[in-house]
Amino acid sequence: MNSPVIHTTSADAQRTGCFHCGEPIPDNFTRQVMIDGEPRAMCCPGCAAVASMIIDSGLDNFYAQRTAFSIRPEAQVAVNAEQFAVYDNPELLATFSVTTDTGTTQSALLIGGITCAACTWLIERSLGELSGVRSTNVNLGQHRLDIEYDASVTPPSAVFAQLASLGYRPAPFHEDALKTQLHEEARRDLRRLAVAGLGMMQVGMFAIALHAGEMQGMDPRFENLLRWVSLPVAGFVVFYSARSFFSTAWRHLKAHTLVMDLPVALAIGLAFLASAWATLTGGGDVYFDSVVMFTFFLLLGRYVEKRARLRSADAWQSLQSQLPDAVTLQCDGQWVSYPRIQTQPGDILLIKPGQTIPADCTVQQGNSSVREDAFTGESHPRAVVRGDAVFAGTVNLEGNLQAIITTEHQHSRLAALQGLINTAATGKPGLAKLADTVAAWFVGAILLIAASTAVSWYFIDPQRALWVTLSVLVISCPCALALATPTALTSAANALRSIGVHLKGENGLESLANCTHLLFDKTGTLTQGQLTIAEIELHGSASRDDVLAICAALQRPSSHPVALAFESIEPCSAVTDIEYIIGSGMHGRNGEQRYRMGSLQFCRQACPQLTLPVDDTLLWVALVVEDELLAWLGFSDQVRPEAQAVIDQARQDGLEIALVTGDGSHQAQRLARELGIDNVRSAQSPNDKLRYVRELQASGAKVCMVGDGVNDGPVLRRANVSFAVPGASDLARAQADFVITAGSLLSLGAAFAKARACRAIIRQNLGWAITYNVCAVPLAAMGIVPPWVAALGMSASSLLVVGNSARLARARND
Repeated sequence: MNSPVIHTTSADAQRTGCFHCGEPIPDNFTRQVMIDGEPRAMCCPGCAAVASMIIDSGLDNFYAQRTAFSIRPEAQVAVNAEQFAVYDNPELLATFSVTTDTGTTQSALLIGGITCAACTWLIERSLGELSGVRSTNVNLGQHRLDIEYDASVTPPSAVFAQLASLGYRPAPFHEDALKTQLHEEARRDLRRLAVAGLGMMQVGMFAIALHAGEMQGMDPRFENLLRWVSLPVAGFVVFYSARSFFSTAWRHLKAHTLVMDLPVALAIGLAFLASAWATLTGGGDVYFDSVVMFTFFLLLGRYVEKRARLRSADAWQSLQSQLPDAVTLQCDGQWVSYPRIQTQPGDILLIKPGQTIPADCTVQQGNSSVREDAFTGESHPRAVVRGDAVFAGTVNLEGNLQAIITTEHQHSRLAALQGLINTAATGKPGLAKLADTVAAWFVGAILLIAASTAVSWYFIDPQRALWVTLSVLVISCPCALALATPTALTSAANALRSIGVHLKGENGLESLANCTHLLFDKTGTLTQGQLTIAEIELHGSASRDDVLAICAALQRPSSHPVALAFESIEPCSAVTDIEYIIGSGMHGRNGEQRYRMGSLQFCRQACPQLTLPVDDTLLWVALVVEDELLAWLGFSDQVRPEAQAVIDQARQDGLEIALVTGDGSHQAQRLARELGIDNVRSAQSPNDKLRYVRELQASGAKVCMVGDGVNDGPVLRRANVSFAVPGASDLARAQADFVITAGSLLSLGAAFAKARACRAIIRQNLGWAITYNVCAVPLAAMGIVPPWVAALGMSASSLLVVGNSARLARARND
């Protein structure tokens, strides 16, 4: 392909701004790049070089697809791979990359300077041209690039250099960096919100005096004084707190896109300028109070939403932090404390009872049981012996284990679970913003009407043209339209919070109202998540109370979940010499009698004729004395008492219900029969659950998932909307849109009802906002409505929307 021609710009081209970044073109710089057959002006050598590289690479479609200007590159754009040679160091590369089974390298990079979807297209296409690159995927929301490549053909430094040559700022992606960035944004947003709040209080006090003076009369000197003291306060709020509205509106306007921030910025800016002009000239009305109040409430809604995202980012780091910083490692025949991050496959670890397993390992010595609810969601521990695999993030419950590390952390099962969550986050369906859709047409119409009004009145009465046009803009200010959705969502969220349901994302209520399928996890969601004694079959002469007392005594030294079922039972003090056989059971002595309690295989050693009860839906534990069976004890995870009512209500609401669980036993079918659930999917891994939800969504279903475990994290994130139940893990709570803290699932039905009510209120608010503008704007354009009446109408319209939304704040539904 021929290189793009670079030559001198014209004066017209200079006035249009840089074609690449949109910045003004200096008078002393005259360069153009031929793009799509036309000379395009550039503002600096950096933009010219980047644009030339894009065209030379055959990626000129980038400029046709972008929706915002690119970030201006540094003045020095001569990028050399040697600048990034440090990332070729294997140890540093390992901190943000993994090696696949096929020998390729998968790296995660944080890309600074991404502005729109066209940036993702440009990055993926440009890197795809490099030799050895297998795949690229850019997550626009996280500014993250995942790339798989052959490092022996294209070293990491070449990938960094290619990104830098495009004008982006590449860096290794770490969760810490993302968290730091979100925290910095939250602090900045809080400062802007605080300034707007203080300004609203100050200007509000001055406005009360001004309005009172208009009704009762006021000395013009005091009126001017109140206006002048309001001007700098409102000005600081506009130029500091409301800056984001103007920058966002301008960025999208340059990309030929109309968004809600544009009318918001116009309303704030024009109302402030008109008020400032009235203050300077001593005539006309001022609207400083409306400006700062509108700014404050919009910033408040956005701050709450960003805080929810910050808590979500913190949760996964909290899960990772549960892995121990130091491990006990075998070195030259001695056990020494050693940093976990420096361990390697082949190292031998000592894992004591109660400790979190730090890496994926294979047991070399010792017997124990391991709690794996992080992966299976089930409360039953798994017995492990020599040769069994154990996984990072699970907990050793009973005995010392010596285990050899089998894989690096990047390839661990825990890391794979995080990968599923990232995949689900990337593919989560987006929700259309109804208000923005309406605003795109509304803004264009209002701007056209305002321009027509100004031109018409210029010929009718030039002295009134400004104030009539201002009346049109003020009365059509999209305050009601902008508040229609957030006020309803806030009121509904407050109502749900009062009944123990916390909404974390602005899309949750809208998604919930449109749901067609309701999916439940089993253990800890529909059940209570802990073993209880469901049935006792007596076979000997001992009474029920005697059996329970003997069992409680035998279970005293055990940390097995079965032992928790006997915590409230008084143990038999006569039982002594208790010995715990890890993974099998325990035995003890009462005088000359020897008791044995545990699994079928363990108790058969004393009672060979032993057979399991017929009911295989329970976890059965035997109690024998010498060679005689005393009792079978059946344990189960009890169903939540409110589960049946919740499912019955969901069925009445027309939802399709399914049970999706990692439990592969008969208990899943038993629970489904008990609750009347026809669709049951048992023995489901996190990936299986994720695949099932994707299948439903592909068929047009809107899926709500209810879960509690770490293993539910990916599917909670992928579902259209999701709930974390009482007692859920931190990760489940972070990935879910709703978190139930009330201790009961009954709040689930209330949330569905409130979501449908919220949808109705939003539609009413939008209907009123549009109707108001259709009726009021013509009156203002005819000069019938003066600006101060327009301001009252705007405020009344906003108050009506807020008042209508406040009906949702009632905890009870009508």
